[in-house]
Amino acid sequence: MAWPEISIEDFPPERDDEPSSLRQDIIDELSDHFACALNRELLKNPDEQIAKQRVIQNFGDPIKIARQLWLDAMKEKIMSQRIMTGISVLMAVCGVIVVGMVWSMMKESQAFNTRMMAQMTEIANRPVPEVQTESAAGEMNQVSFQLVQGKQGGKPAIGFTGELTKRGENIDVFKLDAVSNDEGVMDFGKLPWGKYSLNIKSPWDEHYYSELTVLPGRNYSQTIVCPSAAPVEVPVRFEVQWPNDLKSDDWLLLCDFRPRPYHRGMSALSRKIGVENWIRSYPGDGKWDYPMACLINQENQVFRCPLDQNRLFQNLDIDKLEAKQSINMIEGDQYLLPVMYLLKKQDLSELSRLEPHQTERISPYLVLHHDRKFTSELYSNRINLQSGGFGGGSGSFNPTTMIVAQHKIAALRTAAGKNNPIQFANGIQFSKLLKFTAAKDHDNVWRIKLPELSQLKIPEGTKPVEANGSGGGLF
Repeated sequence: MAWPEISIEDFPPERDDEPSSLRQDIIDELSDHFACALNRELLKNPDEQIAKQRVIQNFGDPIKIARQLWLDAMKEKIMSQRIMTGISVLMAVCGVIVVGMVWSMMKESQAFNTRMMAQMTEIANRPVPEVQTESAAGEMNQVSFQLVQGKQGGKPAIGFTGELTKRGENIDVFKLDAVSNDEGVMDFGKLPWGKYSLNIKSPWDEHYYSELTVLPGRNYSQTIVCPSAAPVEVPVRFEVQWPNDLKSDDWLLLCDFRPRPYHRGMSALSRKIGVENWIRSYPGDGKWDYPMACLINQENQVFRCPLDQNRLFQNLDIDKLEAKQSINMIEGDQYLLPVMYLLKKQDLSELSRLEPHQTERISPYLVLHHDRKFTSELYSNRINLQSGGFGGGSGSFNPTTMIVAQHKIAALRTAAGKNNPIQFANGIQFSKLLKFTAAKDHDNVWRIKLPELSQLKIPEGTKPVEANGSGGGLF
């Protein structure tokens, strides 16, 4: 069934002076706008239900919009009818007044009555002035963009596709497509003034987003610096600063770089070209061309941590993994590390337990704030980048959290004794979110300083706060 579901019956009662095709024309036009908006939202989020909800949030109830469009189309006829009715009533009132005045003056002077009747007749016969309305179209303005490669004054960027969307009232919204020509010019032609959203896509699927305003009577042009080629793989080395109580060949650090949801959508790789930010979205099928999770040992050797078909951890054998001094990552300005796990080699055989199946009972991790004054519960299937948990500001990203292997925490708690008031948390939060850059022609060294295990001791008087990571899960 077509979406949105709008029928002829959703409109007001039919009028005699209504064009026969008006309702169907409105349904066709509105359905086309909603379909275009849905396709655009699906590019950002493949979940169709969420995409439909966002379209409804942006545009409103399609049935209400259809009724409003019908009313706008019939407004002139309805208003004309009302005006004529009002004039008729006014004329009737004037007639009554005239008759009353004539009757009251008849005794004074027949001549005065005659002149008064003539004056009133003249007033009644005056033509009603027509109501003038201004056109909503306004003056048209030329809108175009000059695309260059790599830097200002660079070579023309050819073959980039652009989508320009008019913003504003629902009836005024439209979308245009264009492609940059051999001179790098992306021309959208003459358009009405107002606010627009621009989305430019490279031939290798990197995106540039911006918003612009076209002023009345002024043409709009802008130079946009574009990438000259697709991002490439670059080598990355890890330098982990291990504390003294963790200097053992048995320890491994698992860094989890998988994409995470946050308050504006899904995290994605980006790189800055000139002053412009170009984003490479993660594919909906989960396939990607960089190591989403890495294991690092005491010698700073790195192992690519394989995931299952659902991008979840799976049980591993360390002897079957290849150790390297560096690992190749796709060019990107911000690799975000919201969580990492401190494991022993024996824990790899049960690595899938970090992410229990949705039907299993999930036990939260008890996590200390970086100043060790608060604790929070963190669920493995809800780890994201949304602000919350320890009171981060609106729109801020959660700091990185380090989780220590459950076996080690259990051993520490047992050693402390049941009657010992000092207990140990499962992990601790850093003071900020760790971010790394993989850049071409750079020595990409990603440095991580790990806290002492003693930092996991929960001080007396530590206060709990509400669960961290709420508001949606990754998987």
